[in-house]
Amino acid sequence: MTPETKPSAFTLFWDMHSGGGTKEEPFDEIIIEAPEDEARVIFYNRFGHSPDRVSCTCCGEDYSVSSEPTIEQLTGYHRNCAYEGKEYVEKHNGKSYSGPHVTVEEYAAREDVLFIPASEIKPEEREGDVPTSGYVWVD
Repeated sequence: MTPETKPSAFTLFWDMHSGGGTKEEPFDEIIIEAPEDEARVIFYNRFGHSPDRVSCTCCGEDYSVSSEPTIEQLTGYHRNCAYEGKEYVEKHNGKSYSGPHVTVEEYAAREDVLFIPASEIKPEEREGDVPTSGYVWVD
């Protein structure tokens, strides 16, 4: 990696089904190849609503949002990877109820997963602010 090369990051928006269903049918999981702050803006520009929105106060937040430097680590839990030390490894987690271990390619091919690579993000989608919408948790 050269000094001018910006390291990649991936952000996962995992729909929590608050209010009874998915917000961007049929996608349970939306992955954007961008750091979290930028990915939130891209999400808003693509879907027209804040990923921080709370549609239903009894159900909680619409999305669980997380970010990792690699797609493998970001999706490890959802792909039923084993967690060893402080990272996911490419083997089954050993839990009989979790389903089979799947590769990144198999995971990305699922109908309920939307992967938005950096190459498909327009420059204007990376700009703007994410307004507050829906309910807001107050501490």
